[in-house]
Amino acid sequence: MTPKDCIVERTMRMFVSHGIRAVCMDDVAQQLGVSKRSLYELFGDKEGLLYQAMVRYFDDSRRRWAELSAGAGNVLEQLFMVLGDVMDRSEETGRLMDSLKRLYPAVHDKLMREGSVRNREELRAMLRQGIADGLFIGSIDIDLAISVLYYTASALVSRRDLLLPEGISERKAFVQIVSTFFRGISTAEGLRLVDAYRARYE
Repeated sequence: MTPKDCIVERTMRMFVSHGIRAVCMDDVAQQLGVSKRSLYELFGDKEGLLYQAMVRYFDDSRRRWAELSAGAGNVLEQLFMVLGDVMDRSEETGRLMDSLKRLYPAVHDKLMREGSVRNREELRAMLRQGIADGLFIGSIDIDLAISVLYYTASALVSRRDLLLPEGISERKAFVQIVSTFFRGISTAEGLRLVDAYRARYE
């Protein structure tokens, strides 16, 4: 890891721990033992450093998803594992993105655009793999399925005020709703697996 990468990594952890508003360039320089001049030469300003720190945050998420799903038996289980992790970390991610939207809207919008492109590409590859493996029906409109899944998951993760029936956790509700989506596009074998994974990952 280069010195610049180390700064990005450690600054990202500061933003996660203390909040975006609370961390200034003076704090970063003091905590990391580098001069403010070096920070400005490397990143331009706080907005530039913040953008790179948040890119690292989401890259770390993708690496974690790859590690989590390395032992998945098939792409359907992989989807349950990844979406479950997204839900489990939704409070942290939502807090960071809400702060970005209020304080640095240009950074927020750029990350959202870039994240949407990457997420859709990855979902497209996974859905195609599911079709090839006989888990999802081949007649589905993949782009429509991506939009429904992406926006459903995004809404459930971002709506922290969602009213749920008494006795049901946010994770259980999330898994049930996502399972309903998967049931709608699954073959007979896919349906069997959806029910098994729903019980396992709630």
